Amino acid sequence: MELICAQQCLRSLAVLCLLAGAARAQQPLLRGMVSDRTTGDKLLGATVRLANSPGAGTATDLDGAFALPGPTAGRPDTLLVSYVGYQPWRLPLTGAPAGPLAVRLTPGAVQTLAQVEVTAKRPIAEDFMVRELNFLQIVTNPAASADPLLAVRTLPAATNTDELASISLRGSDPSQTAIYLNNVPIYDAVKFAQLSGLGTFGIFSVDLVKSVLVFPSNPPLEFGNAGAGLISLSTDEQPRARFLQASLGLANSGVLAGTPVGKRGMLKAYVNGQDGRLLRAVNPASFRQLPRLGLVDGGVHLATKVGEYGTFKAFAYGIAEQYTYRVPNGPPDNQYRYRNRRGFYTLSYEQAWVRADFALAQGLSLRRADDAASNYRTTRRGHDAYAAAHYRRYWTDAFSTRVGLSYDERRLNVNGEFPSSSGSADPTQPPTYTATFGRGRTLWEGYQYTKLRRGPWTTGLGLRLNALPRPAQPGYRSAQLNLRRDLSARQFLNLSGGQYTATTTPEALQFPYLRTRTRQLALDYSYARPGLTVAAAVYAKDEHSVVSARLVGLEAYAERSFGAHFRADVGVAAVRAARLSFDAQDPNAAALARAQRRYNLPFSLKTNLRLAGKWGELGAFAQYRAGAPFTPVLGATTDPATGAVQPQYAATPNAAALPNYFRADISASKFVRRPSKAGSLVLFAVLSNVFNTENVSGYTYSADYQQATPTLFQRRLLYFGLVKTWQQGQ
Repeated sequence: MELICAQQCLRSLAVLCLLAGAARAQQPLLRGMVSDRTTGDKLLGATVRLANSPGAGTATDLDGAFALPGPTAGRPDTLLVSYVGYQPWRLPLTGAPAGPLAVRLTPGAVQTLAQVEVTAKRPIAEDFMVRELNFLQIVTNPAASADPLLAVRTLPAATNTDELASISLRGSDPSQTAIYLNNVPIYDAVKFAQLSGLGTFGIFSVDLVKSVLVFPSNPPLEFGNAGAGLISLSTDEQPRARFLQASLGLANSGVLAGTPVGKRGMLKAYVNGQDGRLLRAVNPASFRQLPRLGLVDGGVHLATKVGEYGTFKAFAYGIAEQYTYRVPNGPPDNQYRYRNRRGFYTLSYEQAWVRADFALAQGLSLRRADDAASNYRTTRRGHDAYAAAHYRRYWTDAFSTRVGLSYDERRLNVNGEFPSSSGSADPTQPPTYTATFGRGRTLWEGYQYTKLRRGPWTTGLGLRLNALPRPAQPGYRSAQLNLRRDLSARQFLNLSGGQYTATTTPEALQFPYLRTRTRQLALDYSYARPGLTVAAAVYAKDEHSVVSARLVGLEAYAERSFGAHFRADVGVAAVRAARLSFDAQDPNAAALARAQRRYNLPFSLKTNLRLAGKWGELGAFAQYRAGAPFTPVLGATTDPATGAVQPQYAATPNAAALPNYFRADISASKFVRRPSKAGSLVLFAVLSNVFNTENVSGYTYSADYQQATPTLFQRRLLYFGLVKTWQQGQ
């Protein structure tokens, strides 16, 4: 599954063609370029609009350029240019300027929206956030493929030892990373998923995402069921002109359309189809084990303002996917077949006042997954439901409290046919048996979080409780303390610690939903000025569950812009699993200890380069890290009664290590528009694993466990495509 790195590359640069609308015949045309005043970087996606002309707005393209109808003669207006993280820019107009405008925005903390509205949309613990990714940072990351989750994976805080979109944060299992969309938890938020919930790509369309907040340690307690860390995504509610976008590539084709709804709303809809036949034809070596794959997915998003400071958002998503995996070292007909059908929706409403804000969130997800291999088959039906209410009160400008109550229910029903005993020699024993069982859990949780600012210090204290404990779900509590010290206007230290509780299931056949208690402590440092960002962290964790572990880690990151065209960043990290414990007499616990890979990485190095100009853009990403721990098979034993051959594992799980890992990816794109700017076209190509490195992901064994064959991560893969966009008035 990890061989499918092309899935969202088509949309990866599709969003780079946000082009300003052409001038109407009776109106002058405003043209210009938006850039960073300090670095000269062209700003993609900056909002450009006329204050007194509703609907007259656009966004800048890859070169920072814009074009929109200007004010008609005799009707003065004001041109407004805004971008997240920059001070707004205004220019009074009585007509069209004589030539193109050079708009240079100044970095600053001034928000482009009313402050009362902004505070309603931000987590109360935002002062302690380590990293925020916006639209531009996602689509210009060559390793992200315009996938918000893959963009998170390139951060040094992501300690993945695979090539999947399921994110490990600072040495914890991906199941302990909570993912929220518009304040609603999204479980198994991946495509081409495995039964364990791991998957190759995220399900979130970058065309809808406004920002991604990453809390690699100590997630805010207003988000429930988050153990090790949190990824919170919010969708874009900014209206823009009507548009249509069509994309075509080796494996993926799609259509995205958007239209204003009323004066303050925006409706977007998209559908994508993927078939792997062309991709396999161009890259046969990368798809030997994956003879079949494909999916169709789509979504509809509505965002609209309600009153002066209210926002309503609704999002509905559906996916149908399937793939076939040929098992290594097996006969040609020994294939694993997987099919998944899933749909969900989220609703959210946020309302702000001068001294308070209120938020509601609700979501529902339904899923059916069928899988089969040899004499094994299952059908799994899942049901997730969520509802929450939050209220925040600003007692003073420096003192605030947020309280809330949430309901989170998960249900999973499994029925199928399972092998009785592998390799059984007893002719009276049936080779398979059928079974039906269900798993479930319900969480009622209440929380409070209080924050106080005093001079250069910011302190936050939170508590989250199981609101309705029951015998099947006994009481528990989560608590956290955050302490931030602003060293200057550009740098700060943040100390955070706490205890967090998350309920997940690693595998429904062996376990019910498991509770994991995580205690963690982290010290983060951050320095930022225009053109330069530096960050570092040290942390420690104690995770207690069926398999318990202690770990410590450190990381450092630097990003630098060199002039207007070149940007580079580098991140280094190390994680050490100091202790691993479980009940050795419990075979299920021992199996889980072997299967849940420990993120024991002596070193990890990631670097990202971007070169842009009028000729186009080149990007490169590389990662070099220590080999992941794994549990080798030392031999085999035979059961005299049944004749079954069973593997004999090393006494200590994950005591051995795979070979070191190295991979480099490059991407190239070209943005083309006609002289009249009446349309746009993006051409792009991506080459993954440029050096065709044979990175070992694990080993498969022969039936007698005497021969081990390495399985490999993605080999070299070429992908290319184009995107065409039409705007209103073209």
